[in-house]
Amino acid sequence: MQVPVLSGMTAREGSFAASFPINLEPRTFTSGVSQGQLVTTRGASVRVTGLPGVDRGGTVWNGMHYRVMGEYLVQVAADWTVTVIGSVGNDFRAVGFDYGFDRLAIRSADRLFYYNGASLTQVTDPDLGAVKDMVWSDGYYVTTDGTYIVVTNLTDPTAIDPIKYGSAEEDPDMITGLLRFREEIYAIGRNSIQVFQNVGGSGFPFQNTPGATIPYGCISSSAKCMVGGTFAFVGGARDEPLSVYIENGGGALRISNREVDDLLNAEASPELIELEARVFGEERQLLIHLQDKTLGIALGTSTEGEQGAWFILQSGRGEPYRLRHAVWCYGQHIVGDTQNAQLGVLSSDDRHFGDRPDWQFDASLLFNDGAAFLVNDVELFGQFPTEEHAVFLSMSRDATVYSREVSRRMTGRRDERLRWQVGVRCPTLVSFRFRGQGRYAISRCEMNGEPLG
Repeated sequence: MQVPVLSGMTAREGSFAASFPINLEPRTFTSGVSQGQLVTTRGASVRVTGLPGVDRGGTVWNGMHYRVMGEYLVQVAADWTVTVIGSVGNDFRAVGFDYGFDRLAIRSADRLFYYNGASLTQVTDPDLGAVKDMVWSDGYYVTTDGTYIVVTNLTDPTAIDPIKYGSAEEDPDMITGLLRFREEIYAIGRNSIQVFQNVGGSGFPFQNTPGATIPYGCISSSAKCMVGGTFAFVGGARDEPLSVYIENGGGALRISNREVDDLLNAEASPELIELEARVFGEERQLLIHLQDKTLGIALGTSTEGEQGAWFILQSGRGEPYRLRHAVWCYGQHIVGDTQNAQLGVLSSDDRHFGDRPDWQFDASLLFNDGAAFLVNDVELFGQFPTEEHAVFLSMSRDATVYSREVSRRMTGRRDERLRWQVGVRCPTLVSFRFRGQGRYAISRCEMNGEPLG
């Protein structure tokens, strides 16, 4: 009997719930063995160490890669030569980047900096205020302090005219961020998103677009990102719990399920949630970085499948995910490390900067119409490492309490089969949990059993 592996189930708080694979990415693929597979997520190989601080974000400008490491803006060349440019302050949170025609803008520690390729300068005009977020649009650098929308002078980007302040007046909620999308400015509030278009004039140059307000807001400037030609964000409407949304034709489509929402709303500091997008060919991934784990969804797989293809990313054994702020540059995804002052590249190696993480998944529940049955053996099919490794199986008769783990050690030979002889009696249902390390592509789980009585 085939046991589905893409849609795991468990029991939580007295009801059945989705169980997300850990460090295994769901992919839909017709292989002749099954219609999908769980593939070990990408790791990161170290490329440069000894940097001036821990990574806070990166971008590409004029064909070169730039990062903020600790308090310093640095340039990273294709040969991994690192040049320290200058200090941009450090509040230990992610920075923001954008650029206009002649300069790179950096938002860091509530301040605004420009780099023109030769010198780094800070915008010190007192009318600027705190810079909670920043975008470039139509020649203006647009910022917000949480209350007002501020624009720089067209002819002097270091100057701000206080009579050119704007505000989002559709809803009195705090402005948490800004986005430039479809040639318009999106002023993102905590409970709503208001859309502005450039109309010019001698005052504030952006005007509200009537009827375009989205009745859902975002929790913070870091809890949003562009992905797949639109943008995603974590937030909700007024007096609603947090969920994950994607802008959809002028509205917002909720893509999270109950289990994801529960994890979001359990965060002690939800304003620290970060969103990140990664693209691998036809596959688009949205990552939601929490304090102790990262939630991921494979958007292409979710479109093709009936359920959202969610998964969990962690480093080590149950530790926070270390790979952050992926930037495509020089033909590779360059990533930072939340633990050490180093950079690496995403690779097929499953190790996270040299440390091998665990993977784990729960298969779907097996139910024999309420009748008892005997599980004789369980087998996994797919592609396995060509080195010595071990995979652990545990079982549960109620999807809550699991048995001790039984290991199956493999020598790396290609003709070996990943099978467990169990011989366990199940009164009504059974669930299987698998755990291991290394590079796997698990496409099928088979259970051989027989009815009892």
